[in-house]
Amino acid sequence: MTSLKQRLAQKDIVRVPGIYDALTATLAEKAGFEAAFISGSAVSFSQLARPDIGFVTQTEMAQVVDRVRDRVSIPLFVDADSGFGNAFNVARTVRMFERAGASGIQIEDQLNTKIVSEVSSRPLVPTDAMVGKIKAALDARQSEDTIISARSDAMFTEGADAALDRAVAYADAGADMIFVEGLTGTEDRTKLCDTLKDRVLLLFNLLKPGALGAPSPEDLQAMGYDIVLFPAAVIGPVANAAWQSLNQLAGNDVSKDPIAVTDLIDAAEQSKC
Repeated sequence: MTSLKQRLAQKDIVRVPGIYDALTATLAEKAGFEAAFISGSAVSFSQLARPDIGFVTQTEMAQVVDRVRDRVSIPLFVDADSGFGNAFNVARTVRMFERAGASGIQIEDQLNTKIVSEVSSRPLVPTDAMVGKIKAALDARQSEDTIISARSDAMFTEGADAALDRAVAYADAGADMIFVEGLTGTEDRTKLCDTLKDRVLLLFNLLKPGALGAPSPEDLQAMGYDIVLFPAAVIGPVANAAWQSLNQLAGNDVSKDPIAVTDLIDAAEQSKC
């Protein structure tokens, strides 16, 4: 099996769908994808019917990785959220996920847990705390082929310049891959790529492919990105297919517009979180 690191060394950008269990991973492999992303939000939605605010535990996510790895041979890029705690927790997370079959592990600079009202504001840990987590992750991994990806959500709370500063600091700390979420403008994306594309791998999160203003994978490759994630490519359509099928079985009107699984869950959570 070609490792994720080996594949990312090739010229063409890697397209990676978000999955959440062994079935969706198997479907992704059979469809010809070269890797799959075990999405934290999709796992939270599908396994707990809860929003992605820290409900899924370290051990629960490791179990998902293990079950998926048992069924597929393609590389698995795994969402580790904040690493489930401080640098010591990050080290344990990396060891657990790597043993379970992760080919790449993504760690973000958000706080460990959030309330529903804070999801869009993305509260962050200090830069030096995230740098410590990255170094702990690198020290803990058993294989040099296991990619450690550092994600920053600073664009939402501190702006583009601060997000770029954090990205550079994370690259300096030794992260193999950098992911800055929320870069909506071509200028910001280009600046990130021009600054870091010759130093580290770069990841882009494409939540709504084909939406007005959304870049194509080809556009991203031309800028200097190496990998593009489609985290909602499976969970949304699967939830809507189930919604339509269940309504049909119940004798309800199935001609209504599709309903977003995130809207259903978030609405249910407003009085609980």
